Amino acid sequence: MKIVKATTKHLPEINKLNKTYFKEVRDFAKVITGPNDYFYVATQNEKVIGFSGFHYYAWNNTASIIDIFIHPKLRGRGYGDKLVKKIISQVRLTKARAIIAEAPSLSGVLTLYLKNNFRICGFNDRYYDNQGREIAFFVAKDLK
Repeated sequence: MKIVKATTKHLPEINKLNKTYFKEVRDFAKVITGPNDYFYVATQNEKVIGFSGFHYYAWNNTASIIDIFIHPKLRGRGYGDKLVKKIISQVRLTKARAIIAEAPSLSGVLTLYLKNNFRICGFNDRYYDNQGREIAFFVAKDLK
């Protein structure tokens, strides 16, 4: 697996994965080209198998993770861990003081963040719906 900075040539594959596995619609073209957005793809044999990135907020010197995704058939092989480590190393280059992220309770991403020394800093049991079937955990990793 290789992790490279995403370009517009990756958009068709990113959008297809997003449409298949996520409920929300995101303008990945804007994320890839945004002045404070940093987005990466995980590839295997030149095919996109995952993605993640972050947005840097100068006003409070933090970075917020924008999605983290590894194709379901390839999970459990350490690819997600490598992607998180890549994001952490790239955020460090911005000199941000902390990284924040959202972790839905029904996905395995919370475990991934905790493994990488993020801490739970909050939650919202009405973030996704009013039934509370899924809880949004918010995590943070201090860098300074």
